[in-house]
Amino acid sequence: MPGVVMDNVNIEGSVRRPGLNEPRNGTPNAFDNAYKSGHLSDMNGSVYVNGASSGTAATNQHPRTLASKAVEIVPASPFKLPHITQGFFPFGTLVNRSVQECWNELSELITELATIQVPASGGSMPTNGKPAGNQSSENVHKKLRLLDFAHAKRAEFIKLLVLSQWSRQAADVSRLIDIQGFIRTRHQSYDAALQYVGEVKRDLVRAQVANPDLRTAVEVLSKGRVASLPDLGYKPPKPLTARATLKKLLKLNRIISVRLALHDSVPPPLRNYRVHDGRVTFTIPGEFELDLSVAEESKASQFFFVDIRFLFSPSSPIPKGRIFNELDGKINDLLRDDGLMGCFQFLHGLVLTNKINILFKQAVDLSRGLWADALRIELLHRTLVVQYWPQRSGPKSWLEIGVKSGQRSGSSSDPKPGMSHIGFRWMRDGQQVSSDAIRFNPCALSMELILRSVIALHTSHLLSTAFTTLKKHILFSNHTLSLQARLSPTEPGDCRLDVQLTASRSLRLSIEPMSGSITLCGTPHMLERLDGDRGLYKSSIEEILSRVARLRCITAVDEINSGTKALGLEPVNQRVLGLDSRKLFPPGVMRTAFFTHRLWNRHWLAAATSSMDGDRWWLVQLRPTETAKMGTSYNIGNHSMSVPQAHVVSETLVPPQRRLNYTTCAELAHGLTGILAIHANARYLADLPAMHFWPSLKELQLEVDLTVPDLLFNYSSSALPPAFRVTLPFGVKKQSQFKEMIRLVFHGIDSQSRSVIMMAHGTLKTRIKSLVPLVSNTDSSLVIEDKGAGFALRLPVPAGHSVIACLFELLQRLECVLSILQSLIRKGMEPRSLSLSRIDFAYGPENKFSAFFDISTQGPSLSDHVDVANAISKAKPLFQLKLGIKFETSSPHRRIQEPLTVALNQRFTEAGVESTLQLLATTLPLLRSLDQITQSNQTDLSIVQIIARKPTVYMIHYPRLRSRFHLSAVMHQDRLVWMLRDANGMDQSGRGQVAASVQEKLYQSKGDGWNGLGDGAVASISKVGNLILELHECLNAPHLQLDREVEVKPEQISKQLPIKGSTSAAPQAKGNTDVITID
Repeated sequence: MPGVVMDNVNIEGSVRRPGLNEPRNGTPNAFDNAYKSGHLSDMNGSVYVNGASSGTAATNQHPRTLASKAVEIVPASPFKLPHITQGFFPFGTLVNRSVQECWNELSELITELATIQVPASGGSMPTNGKPAGNQSSENVHKKLRLLDFAHAKRAEFIKLLVLSQWSRQAADVSRLIDIQGFIRTRHQSYDAALQYVGEVKRDLVRAQVANPDLRTAVEVLSKGRVASLPDLGYKPPKPLTARATLKKLLKLNRIISVRLALHDSVPPPLRNYRVHDGRVTFTIPGEFELDLSVAEESKASQFFFVDIRFLFSPSSPIPKGRIFNELDGKINDLLRDDGLMGCFQFLHGLVLTNKINILFKQAVDLSRGLWADALRIELLHRTLVVQYWPQRSGPKSWLEIGVKSGQRSGSSSDPKPGMSHIGFRWMRDGQQVSSDAIRFNPCALSMELILRSVIALHTSHLLSTAFTTLKKHILFSNHTLSLQARLSPTEPGDCRLDVQLTASRSLRLSIEPMSGSITLCGTPHMLERLDGDRGLYKSSIEEILSRVARLRCITAVDEINSGTKALGLEPVNQRVLGLDSRKLFPPGVMRTAFFTHRLWNRHWLAAATSSMDGDRWWLVQLRPTETAKMGTSYNIGNHSMSVPQAHVVSETLVPPQRRLNYTTCAELAHGLTGILAIHANARYLADLPAMHFWPSLKELQLEVDLTVPDLLFNYSSSALPPAFRVTLPFGVKKQSQFKEMIRLVFHGIDSQSRSVIMMAHGTLKTRIKSLVPLVSNTDSSLVIEDKGAGFALRLPVPAGHSVIACLFELLQRLECVLSILQSLIRKGMEPRSLSLSRIDFAYGPENKFSAFFDISTQGPSLSDHVDVANAISKAKPLFQLKLGIKFETSSPHRRIQEPLTVALNQRFTEAGVESTLQLLATTLPLLRSLDQITQSNQTDLSIVQIIARKPTVYMIHYPRLRSRFHLSAVMHQDRLVWMLRDANGMDQSGRGQVAASVQEKLYQSKGDGWNGLGDGAVASISKVGNLILELHECLNAPHLQLDREVEVKPEQISKQLPIKGSTSAAPQAKGNTDVITID
């Protein structure tokens, strides 16, 4: 049945009650208004004013009148309680939602239980005939889930049943709710009325005014006293004598000393004190002296203020009177409440504020006097802002003087960390800078001294900055021209900068302290006039400087031009080349000369320039007018540029303190050739991506003594562009053998080949002491340095030609050589000599056998030019490295020389240097035994042929016995062994006796280091020779022969089995019956 359910109803009264005049359930309560208008006016009886009853009309009212009014208040119609429907909703909605929720949860539960797989029960029938059912844990879990769901929903529906039964009495319950709401509303009205009356009564107290006491007022005004006031009867104390006064003071001294020493905690700022004359005087340097005393002997009594004196000037004592009395009371209150620390903090802040005010007054006096129109002053709370140089354009400068808390340390000017003090905030040209250097005396306050110190520091900063900037110029840094600065931290008039413009002229620069304007003062000097300038008017300073600069630059360039003609530097007309000096060099250059040399690349020139900033040598890279012949197909591109480029290589035309003579000019020509060779390689490195080198192109210059600097660059083969990475054979370790830094050095000029010699120096990561005697003296391109810790590569090229591409190839080839060398050492072999193209070594027992690795590359040579832009855009390497191995005629490995060479350069499992060296050790016992059986005395039946298919696979063939055996290196029982098997296949005709003998003596037997397997035999690596010799002895037995029906002649055998002889084995084949063939 339908019903109602209450929401947010609390019988205990937790529901918010409506206010006194607040409507309930959206409708006003008319009864409440009427009730209040009649009832509240009489709830406290009559109204009284000033304690007397003034309600005459109220007292004369008849009771019948009051009763009639009450009857009028009561409404005629029956009263209806307001009906409450807020928070009610139909019971059917609750039932529908509960049913829907139950259905949704049941569907989810069924879906979840369906995912649980229950194993099938495979038990047998019980004895009683009833099946036990599926008692698996999964099935039991599913049943428990269903049971829990059913119990939970059953409880919910029981609650719905209870609500359904209760809702049958919904009308009565709703009526009860209305009554309860009405009762609560009345309670709230009563409480509000009481509160309102109380507030009115409280407000009326302030409205009461007492009657004036005129009699007492007349007595006070006329007699100055009130006779009716009681007299306490106090008597004035007797005056103290001098002895009694001294005794009292000594007692006070003793009491104060004991208290400060034993009982009171004296703050750190007040620990400088002295006790005298019945008081204690605390001294804070630069601030004040405070006198305190005590009034009681008790250690818990407070100190009392006596006097205070300021310890800074200018300052005035506190005047007696109201100010002193207020200060006395304030200090005593602080001493009572906060103790000595509170008193100190108050007086310390008072002193700091007083100091700022004094500085403010001084600044105002300055701005009205000598510093008029030079200062702008403003006081913000306890911060004094003084702006100086206000007429200057650009960012402004000012000084802020205020109180710093001292909590954040870090300033060296803090007198005591953690204590507030007078501090500065200096804004110089709009930027905050450190104010530690400002001179400030806290004991003698002077705003003018502070201003002079700030302006002196500002002036010193400007002049020192100018000095530093000028000092960077070459003419001043190398002391060709003098530059002096005089600075002062306190007096701005003592700050100046003296600049020597020429040998005969100087300039003094200073800054006017008040306005901040820059003043220049020059010293006049009479210059010697040229013959063409006679009679001309005296020129200005700027014109004189330009004439001196022009004369100086012409002289400097002409001296260089005349001194280097005989040393190979030939002047070049810039007009013929089409060069514009104004676009090529900085604007300050006044004179230029171009030179070339017969040893230089025709795309490079040297230029000498002169200006007031200094004399410089430049290298100029020209635009090629035509494509030069680069030799081979490695001329990748034309190496063209859009515009010529110039680079400074020396900041002076002639080294300082040296005369321009023949020796100096010869060293200059040699240095220019060297710097050109180094610069060409640095330029090449700059075009490569992610290549770092030192010094940079801007810093790459000749030393002061014309020494050519070295070029250092980071080298890592893995970081090179793909075109510059050498293709290494498989198995060669690509791990870098060098430290990252390579040093490229100019090593002189080879006059015969008309080329420069470049040396590339590097350092090995690991010192190889045995490397020094191994390097061949015949190979001049490789030199080992520092007892095996470093190396050097020699590269002769024309000046201006880059060696970087070929240097990368040589470095990678050297890494390959060192990798092979380390592999030889790890394998126990003896390296005998090495170079960039060959490594000789010995191996075998007692290093009896010799061999060497042959290293060759295909790619551009040193004389070929490789353009960087086109090279790095291609993925194909420019250089390819190929390895080869060769053996002496006495080495057993001559039989497999070609397979080993293939293994060094091909990519398969047995390829690589490490694998090849391992094969040398693995195959040595086998090849020695094969040499032994082929070189021994043989009969017609024991003729043997050895075919090497791979370094680890061999075919042993006895043609007269029609027997073939397959020998290969395999893994057997986790170790490498040689396995011998029959390779005759299914054709066993005529081999019965041979097969039986091999089966008996080899396959079914065992020997030293070998063991039969029934269908073959295995032998260890070191003992395989015993197996081979046993096989050869077995097949060389006198009684062993083929069946007669299959016996053939040797001539037929040779026709049936043509034998291929290898090139390396040809010399050994003469006079022997063995032939080695490699498939």
